Order: sequence, then C-alpha cells, then structure tokens
Amino acid sequence: MLHVENLTKLFTPQSGCQNVSLKCKKGEIHGILGRNGSGKTTLFRCVLGLIPYDEGEVRLVSSLPEIRQFGYLPEERSVISDLRVFEMIEFFASLKQMSQTEIRDERDYWLHKLECKHLMYKRLRECSKGNQQKVQLICSLIHRPDVLILDEPLTGLDVSNVRLFKQIISDYAHSDKIVLLSSHQYEEIEPLCDNLTVLNDSKVIMQGKLSDIKRSHPTKTVSISEDAHMIYALQKGVIDIRQEGNTTKYICKAESDAINIAMLALRCRDGRTIKVESLTLKDLVGEQR
Repeated sequence: MLHVENLTKLFTPQSGCQNVSLKCKKGEIHGILGRNGSGKTTLFRCVLGLIPYDEGEVRLVSSLPEIRQFGYLPEERSVISDLRVFEMIEFFASLKQMSQTEIRDERDYWLHKLECKHLMYKRLRECSKGNQQKVQLICSLIHRPDVLILDEPLTGLDVSNVRLFKQIISDYAHSDKIVLLSSHQYEEIEPLCDNLTVLNDSKVIMQGKLSDIKRSHPTKTVSISEDAHMIYALQKGVIDIRQEGNTTKYICKAESDAINIAMLALRCRDGRTIKVESLTLKDLVGEQR
C-alpha cells in the first residue's frame, strides 16, 4: 500500500500542493486530475523523491529494493534521440540494477506487448511521437515497479494507441500493482480509474471512489441528438446546457428533472438518441472549480 499523508510543497501560496493525502492499494488505478498548474506534477515528483517536500510523509509497503519500487513516465517526452530503441530501454533498465538476462527478457516482452518489436534497432529520432511514447512507457515499467506513475501518458496518441495504452495500464494495475495517473483526457481515463483526487490551486477539492462520487451527486444529464434549437432549455431544473456536435446535453439539478425532459423528448423521438446519465468525470471536475 502507498500512503501519502498531508504532503505539502509550495512554491507560492497557490503553486505546488497543499496537505494532499492518498491511500492507494495494490490493484488500483488512482486518477490525479486538475488543470495545468494545479499541482499534479509537483505531487508526483514529491512522491518519487525527485524534489524535497515541506511537510508530510510518503510511505510504501514493498518487498522490492528501493531503487525498483517506483516507475515514472513524465509528461514531457525525454527520449535520447541518438540512441536506438533497444539501447534506451537497456540504459534505463540498467539504472534499476537489472541483470542482463532480466533486461533482455523484459525488453522483448514489453516490445511485443506494445506492438513495437520492429522498432528495436531504429534510432529514437526516426520514430513517431506515438512510438517514442511507447518506448518511454517501457522504460518506466521494465523493472515492474510496485507503483507506476504516469503523467499525461495519453497525450499525442492516436485512437488505436490510446486503446493499447489503456489496456496496458489496466492489465498492469491488475497484476497487483498501483498506478497513479494524470490526464486531461477525462473521457478516456474515466473507465480506468478506481479512485480519484482532483486538485485546484494546489489543494484537494474532490476525492474518493468515482462510483461513490457520482452516486452522491444529485446533478444528472440528458443528452438528446438533433436538438440544435435546444427546445427543452426552459424546462424545470435545467441549470446548464452544452452542445457537443449535433447533440445537446442538458445539465439538470435533480434526477427527476432529467427524467421529465427525457419523457418529453420520447413523445416525439423521431429516431433521436436520448440518454439520461450521471455527470461525466469531465463535468464533475468542471463543477468543482
């Protein structure tokens, strides 16, 4: 288990992270969310011991040697462009004091798993940004750390690679590991996260199991396709309206208000899609700011 208690690292009164506490169990994916500058990367770097923190404590129960306990994929791409793919992977693995046999076996396993074995002898500068991201992911987990920290791992990936990364991340957590994950792509990580912490101006503004947060939140949404004129805008309980392509999303104060609009829409459905649901992760985070 990973315990982070009252962790504080401030650069200015609203820059850094303040009194952040986390309890992460093996097998869990914990989403750390918030806009740019909210404190996500500062939190990660403190947990990793890359920067000293002002107050608090970080404890990890692990049977691994200290040097292998954590793996880190930073937000900024940091490949060594002149190295070949296998050279960079082996270099990072050697920093974790892996044996040559371990390095070879794990390198081949992850290159195959991430569908990039054909890149082994290519120089990093010859690889696409998506493939460079795959190599960085391999470097972060080749030593099979107990805690894998991924800072915006899906940025810049195409649809197929987003799907592949999500599967890798999910499988890794379910192998009795802990994953801390940040992303702006809330719709992509929502199905992945077991727990969630939202930061704003360095402070925790929302935390807990995503299912519990959604269940306790009274606000519901009704999405109706082909509703460009927003004909239900004046219905009782509508507190916000958002248009996404040809679909209008009505944010309703209560579930009963959402159901009422859905029933009205059903009377003249005409092939339109009508959906009542809890707020999405993106909506929930937006409401807390």
